[in-house]
Amino acid sequence: MLAFSSIIIDPQGNYQFHDGTIFSLPPELCDTFRIQRYLKLEKLGWSKSEFGYMTLVKVDSRGNRYIIPGLYLENSDRPTKKFYGYKPQLSKAQVEQYLDHHLERLVEARNASEGELTALVHDLRHLSSSIYHSALEAEDAARAKSWNDTRDLVRTIIASQTMLKVRIDYLDFSNSVDRFDDIEKIPVYSRVDKVIRCFRADARHKDVEITLTGRSYRLAEGPNILDIAPYTLIENAIKYAPNNSEITVNVEDTEEDTKVSVNSKGPAFGSGDETKIFEKGFRGSNATLIRANGTGLGLYVAREVVETFNGEMHAEQSETLEMIGGIPFASTTFHFRLPTAGEDMVRKQKYERLQRGRARRRGSKLN
Repeated sequence: MLAFSSIIIDPQGNYQFHDGTIFSLPPELCDTFRIQRYLKLEKLGWSKSEFGYMTLVKVDSRGNRYIIPGLYLENSDRPTKKFYGYKPQLSKAQVEQYLDHHLERLVEARNASEGELTALVHDLRHLSSSIYHSALEAEDAARAKSWNDTRDLVRTIIASQTMLKVRIDYLDFSNSVDRFDDIEKIPVYSRVDKVIRCFRADARHKDVEITLTGRSYRLAEGPNILDIAPYTLIENAIKYAPNNSEITVNVEDTEEDTKVSVNSKGPAFGSGDETKIFEKGFRGSNATLIRANGTGLGLYVAREVVETFNGEMHAEQSETLEMIGGIPFASTTFHFRLPTAGEDMVRKQKYERLQRGRARRRGSKLN
């Protein structure tokens, strides 16, 4: 919404009047009668309207007409009628610059949203195809009573469906869809492990090995969208890592937090990129050389998700560079930490029982 009271008319002639968030019109300049008169203004640029107040008309790239009426401007003729408390504060140039900047931001936001939607549609098609073909293979394996193959294929279907859910959650969260109010206790290690399982097939296509180290039974408290953070970091690591490389994911507990790190070879940062990469729409120059297309939203959304859990995310890179295909790479690590909200006692006790069983079996073999 604009800072000035404004009328926006779409190419079909439908209009909306928006009261200014900062500069509002006096009631005498925005009644129904006068708004109908403003709607008839088609000449672009500046003109005088009621009582000698100035009006700016501009059309954006989509044919929407913006009308900002009733402006009392500096260095302009004094209106023939002065309304109480209404005084000049801005010049013509300042109003024009503001409107131009507003329209540029709308275009940037629209392009980013369309780029993200294109990427989402591509992912959904890929995942839908994967689920469909895995289901057919699972059916054939079940008919042949090949239960190990059936089990593995069912796991693939579940992993693909999980990725599908994360992508939809990502889109909703990045577009501020209000469906993440419920707070839950999320098992951190289990969610990271599940995301890694989802990406193993993609990693194999590039001969990239993913290893999960560490152990944690801690819970984090927040909306059920935590998967977005490891999903984004691991997906990026696979996208940008050179072939025949390694990705190491570590989960470990401190006294108050659970820390997750994702290390891989990645395109070298430019000066100050460690913080810029989390800015909305930003992409590093070396990253764009590897993948020209991208929205620059993934890391921004991932950090936003971590912050909903009252956590923090940052990145670091080694100073040692390795040239691969003319592009500088460096060991890159993304870290995020989450305050603990208790432990997953069921999973912890299950693991301890397994360990005791293994210890007994080892002991019996020695005897």
